[in-house]
Amino acid sequence: MLIGLTRDIDLADDLLQETYLKARDGLSSYRGENDRAWLCTVARNAFMAHIRRRYVRSETGDDSECAATYSPVGTPDHLELMRVRDAVSALGSDLRIALLMKHYCGFTYREIAQSTHCPVGTAKWRVSVAIGKLKEALGVMEEQIRMTCRDLSRTKILDYLYGALSSDETEAVERHLQGCQTCQSRLDDTRRIMSALDALEDGMKTLHIVELDRNGVPRIYMMDRFSMLGGGVLGFCASKGVEFEYMGAQGEELTFTKEENDNPNYPNTYAYQVNIPQSLADGEIHNLVTAARWDNLLASREPDGCWKFHWSQLSSVEQEWAYVLAIRLPADSHLVSAEPPAVETLGSAGTTLMWRTVHAANEGFQCDIIYRLGDSMP
Repeated sequence: MLIGLTRDIDLADDLLQETYLKARDGLSSYRGENDRAWLCTVARNAFMAHIRRRYVRSETGDDSECAATYSPVGTPDHLELMRVRDAVSALGSDLRIALLMKHYCGFTYREIAQSTHCPVGTAKWRVSVAIGKLKEALGVMEEQIRMTCRDLSRTKILDYLYGALSSDETEAVERHLQGCQTCQSRLDDTRRIMSALDALEDGMKTLHIVELDRNGVPRIYMMDRFSMLGGGVLGFCASKGVEFEYMGAQGEELTFTKEENDNPNYPNTYAYQVNIPQSLADGEIHNLVTAARWDNLLASREPDGCWKFHWSQLSSVEQEWAYVLAIRLPADSHLVSAEPPAVETLGSAGTTLMWRTVHAANEGFQCDIIYRLGDSMP
């Protein structure tokens, strides 16, 4: 559940520790009704406390990275999200790719420029123009910028929100914002657009988290979108090599059943039925989070004692989409190689490799990882 809420396996680990500490302290008040539901409530409260701490830090300037991920302007309404979704789809390919790479994959302007074969200034311009077109879609009108505000251009505001400025530049921007209501209003309007993009994330970004155990068996966390169109049951099928351990939506655990699938078009699969509670509004888009062990996607033991894991992800979307893959190796393992190389390696609770890419329609992603366990080191 925490992985579904945070979209980050390392942060989920930290909050899990906090959950158990709070649960231990609160055992005296626990009445023993449902331990699983009680722990989920404690975990959800730990997550909300984390969000509140991030918001306080972003408001006081202690954590500049939070500004783009939490907006005090509020969550956009359904109609506003539809307008932004249509506006993103209407963007030209160059503008849309630059926006996806910046907002959903966290690439720097230099990395965007290298990937799209354009100057850094052009990459900045494309992101700025894309945000500007989304503002037009929401009817946000830019006020005439005063001469004294020219240094705080639209690109500079984006750099500030994305945490791309130096500490000196950030302090200068914040000093200016304290005394300029016009620029503060422009900043709030831009945050409104970014909040809408955050709310649309699951339609533009696919996230998979893979956790390998010592036997090479992966546990895979997936985030998918669904919309209920009458009835409280969601149905799908999956390979018999997949053993689902958890399903949830909006931070709430869901119950599910499985049975043999008699559809000849889907051989060797189970048919699943997920019970959707009434608290999830009918007709709206929701996020389904699943955790499953994939016994048919094992890492293989090589003759030299290394382990090799191959991952392949296909796509069938109609336009560009952002894809983020995180693979965590067993706790005592050592990475030998990764192809293509990971764009980021984290090591707070074990080695986690991250890839962030933007794919064209029907384009997939593959990677190969070779690693050694601690007891197999030469």
